[in-house]
Amino acid sequence: MGSLQLTYQPKLKTIHSHEAKVVQLWLSVDPKASDAPGWSPYRAFFCNPIRYTDPDGQWEWDATGNLVAQKGDNSYSMAKFLGTSQSNAMQMLNRGGVTANSKGILNLKEGQSFAKDNLWVGTKSASGPVVNSSKEATSHYYNGNGAAVDVGDQATKQLLGSDKFEAKHTKITSEQVQPTGNFSVDLTDQTFHIGRTNVDYSVTNNGTSSSVTYTLFARDGFWDPNFVAEKTLGKVFDRYKPDGKGPNLETPGGTPYDYKTRSRTFFFKPVEEKK
Repeated sequence: MGSLQLTYQPKLKTIHSHEAKVVQLWLSVDPKASDAPGWSPYRAFFCNPIRYTDPDGQWEWDATGNLVAQKGDNSYSMAKFLGTSQSNAMQMLNRGGVTANSKGILNLKEGQSFAKDNLWVGTKSASGPVVNSSKEATSHYYNGNGAAVDVGDQATKQLLGSDKFEAKHTKITSEQVQPTGNFSVDLTDQTFHIGRTNVDYSVTNNGTSSSVTYTLFARDGFWDPNFVAEKTLGKVFDRYKPDGKGPNLETPGGTPYDYKTRSRTFFFKPVEEKK
């Protein structure tokens, strides 16, 4: 690298570097260096102090909205570029086939592309009852004492794959929209114990990427098992129409309950403002 030129001014008590600003100075040694001298002096970074720093976040969006890795990119730079956590970035990298070896080095290649449809993370309840069918939903009404439930993976896939959801998602990720909003999706024909359910959304932008977080099954629940029976019989009785959660028209002997929400966050190329 060559010698480093430094000057010291006693009155100012400062050290001035006359080298190019691209040269970085590390004036302290990794405290873990003694545990593995072979990696010294920057063991935490595999002998490369900027390995997991990548201050400019070099990832790029291509013209079709896919995410493309640049030289030196990794999970940390991906997290910074997308405005999410490193663990979320690793989920998306793993989904794209990227793994780490025993030294923690990713097999991520320059120019590697990640399809926009795979740039998502989701959350769901880690514990508690799950209902996967109308039969289970009705049973929980009579035996669950009103405990909130998760509606399962199948209903979630049906919601995310519905024409209404896909149309809304396409609009949100391709046009200027309000930062928050909601819409409903009718799942009666697919999962009729759910019927029409609510989706809230929130859009954010960190300057390099945009994201939309959907809250699924918002303000929804199993209110009235008569509705399930009516759909089975193919006839709707006005006096038994679902009225929302409450002790008005529900079948005696059971307790209405809420559906737990799930979330799904998609990351996408920022939408250009129309001039």
